[in-house]
Amino acid sequence: MNRRQLLRQAAALPAILASSVGAQGDFWRQPRSIWLQRMTHLGREEVKAVYFADGRVVADGYLAACRLLRDVRAGQAVQMSVVLLDILCGIQGFLRAYGHSIPLLTTSGYRSPATNASIEGAVRSSMHIQGRAWDGRMQGVPADLLARIATYLQGGGVGLYQGRGFLHVDDGRLRFWRG
Repeated sequence: MNRRQLLRQAAALPAILASSVGAQGDFWRQPRSIWLQRMTHLGREEVKAVYFADGRVVADGYLAACRLLRDVRAGQAVQMSVVLLDILCGIQGFLRAYGHSIPLLTTSGYRSPATNASIEGAVRSSMHIQGRAWDGRMQGVPADLLARIATYLQGGGVGLYQGRGFLHVDDGRLRFWRG
């Protein structure tokens, strides 16, 4: 799928989403997997794993995702929100249904309070500190399309940083903002 086709799908997103409502129940009953990548000083890290199946967390996949979503500056990992992982899984699942199977490129997951305080513009009570937020992008997918999908999923907050080409999602109250 090229960029032009993807942008056409973005324009048609309301109709596509409305037609997929019946299939949602089936999607969430399947094992939930996530595909994440992150660049660190060690190079590229990647997790492609099932984190939830048969009504429970799959420890190996869940812990691998938590490790990738760690605070790389502080070297600390925490238990990330399963709801957050579900939101990310939903974004990937939607795009995969339309032939776009690629990883989420992680910029930030968990942040220690010290790391959060060092980031310009980060709020003191950031959901990142609680392991309940993700920042990143998907190669070749416009950030505004990702934001529309995340908003449709109604899992929490969605911040679109279009000028910088990334998206923030969290499992907090439903809200949308542009940065």
